Amino acid sequence: MKKVILFLMTTLILSSCGGSDDNLQSGIIGKWNKVKETKEYSNGSIEEVNLSTCDLKETLELKSNKQVILTKYSGTNCEDARTSEGTYSYNESNNELTLPGNNKQIVEVSENKMNFKFTVTGIESYIKTVYFVRVN
Repeated sequence: MKKVILFLMTTLILSSCGGSDDNLQSGIIGKWNKVKETKEYSNGSIEEVNLSTCDLKETLELKSNKQVILTKYSGTNCEDARTSEGTYSYNESNNELTLPGNNKQIVEVSENKMNFKFTVTGIESYIKTVYFVRVN
């Protein structure tokens, strides 16, 4: 009887740990469509970036196996698709999603929205926020 109870407790503990990892990732897993970008300058002013029709077709797909697929469109009718693939990591404690070549801070993740916020430095420095909505 003790062995059965020990087995059930071990199974329960292991299954609850695995479930939390799934819940962690399930918030960001899916296909996302870019809908908006803003720039926030050090003086507090915020500027909305004018996105082209092709920019608004851009998708970011985050898969449960840590694969990421970014699809960007160009051309007269946005018919040319350029796809980049790689792996990503997600750190829940500081809400940082690391994509190939970038570190992006996730500001908000909900059932249908995900916003990245990160600093751009150069001639002009600002905080850029990219807004996505869930496609599926």
